[in-house]
Amino acid sequence: MQITIVSDNFTRPNDTTAYASGDLVANSTTAGSVTPLTFPLTFKSGTGQTVILRARLSKSNTTPTNATFRLHLYEASPTVANGDNGAWSTSGAAGYLGFIDIATLLAFTDGCANFGAAASGAEMRLRLTSGSTLFGYLEARAAYTPAAQEVFTVKLECLDSY
Repeated sequence: MQITIVSDNFTRPNDTTAYASGDLVANSTTAGSVTPLTFPLTFKSGTGQTVILRARLSKSNTTPTNATFRLHLYEASPTVANGDNGAWSTSGAAGYLGFIDIATLLAFTDGCANFGAAASGAEMRLRLTSGSTLFGYLEARAAYTPAAQEVFTVKLECLDSY
């Protein structure tokens, strides 16, 4: 068994429009231009199993007020119905794995960060082949006011077995 960390990030649009709880936090205000977070998973033997232990979220803005988010994870790339700051709504029900809440980000001198894990009993256990990719979208879970061009980084901590 081995713990691997996969990560991705995006820069949100150049505005400071406040999010409402339930809004998509993304790289574009245009639905057709929104790209999901992508997490490539690799295994030494070509196939394996993984359990997503937790997700770490950091952002470049140092203001933690209402910085509470939900990371939605999918086995296949979903399509969003809205762009950044629109209601979170996606396709992909068949490949939906679940979500991880990351509440109350902590302020540091160079940004904010915290982690979350799937609710007990809702752990994400996956059998994947080499080259598999997970996809994710962030949802605001409070009335969060972002910084213009704020960078969000998500890291998944996975327990792999071969």
